[in-house]
Amino acid sequence: MEVARLNTRFGISGVLHFSEGRGGLTMIEIENHHATATISPYAGQVLAYRPHTAPDELLFVSERAYYAAGKAIKGGIPICWPWFGPDPENKGRGGHGFVRAWAWTVLACAQQANGETTVKLGLTDDAATREIWPHQFNLQLEIVVGATLTVTLITRNTGDAPIEITQGLHTYFKVGDATQTQVLGLDGVQYIDKAAGAGDALIKQDGAVTVASEVNRIYERVPSRLRIEDPVLHRRIVIDSVHSQTCVVWNPWVETALAMDDLDELDYLRFICVETVNTASEMITIPARGEARIGAEYRIEALDL
Repeated sequence: MEVARLNTRFGISGVLHFSEGRGGLTMIEIENHHATATISPYAGQVLAYRPHTAPDELLFVSERAYYAAGKAIKGGIPICWPWFGPDPENKGRGGHGFVRAWAWTVLACAQQANGETTVKLGLTDDAATREIWPHQFNLQLEIVVGATLTVTLITRNTGDAPIEITQGLHTYFKVGDATQTQVLGLDGVQYIDKAAGAGDALIKQDGAVTVASEVNRIYERVPSRLRIEDPVLHRRIVIDSVHSQTCVVWNPWVETALAMDDLDELDYLRFICVETVNTASEMITIPARGEARIGAEYRIEALDL
């Protein structure tokens, strides 16, 4: 049995074990000195994280999410790669690339002296991936579960020619009420308004980002630190990004949420996506035998009201 094999090879007594989750998908369950977390090797996706000091989960996952091969799991931190958004070559391939609905391999699990737990997952090209994207690559996802959650995606170009990618951590943050939530740190930053269908016109953000209708914006040249202030859950979420100068803020609002079978009709009130990405003008070129990284660290702080 796969779960038993993984527990024998990678399990950490009292800290990390593998279990069979919904849809028969294998899950990595972590409970260490700092926090609890759930990671799906299918899709290379963090599905839950809560530091022991916080009463609520960091991440939102839809109760109607699909847990099945070939389907993306709605929520947590999906990995968008090797393209972010629609198929850039208009070949009919799915949005946000293919690795968020692909089985990854567990490479390593380790407990650190400071009480943090590290999980490394990998994905390498094969005949099936090359039918979708005809390039050689080696992906590694490094997840560190501690007082903060850190996620780093490393792309290694194992071929003999440069490759171009866009990518992102499509993070769904749990909020008490999206209409009362603010995203701070983007005041004065220019963005492309995808929800308005305004093409590539740049608009300047004025003040905090709030949700009162569908929000789907690509912000360019963003600062490395952004914050989500959630007065309903009495908390601030701090996002520190690396190797990313673009950010997407997304909330589907009523109509788009209703059109998604894997969202409940009121789920649009329960999350906001603030995504660490390389997209739009931030195309990444990786030379032959080279590598590129993108990552984010997430922290929950109490909000003084």
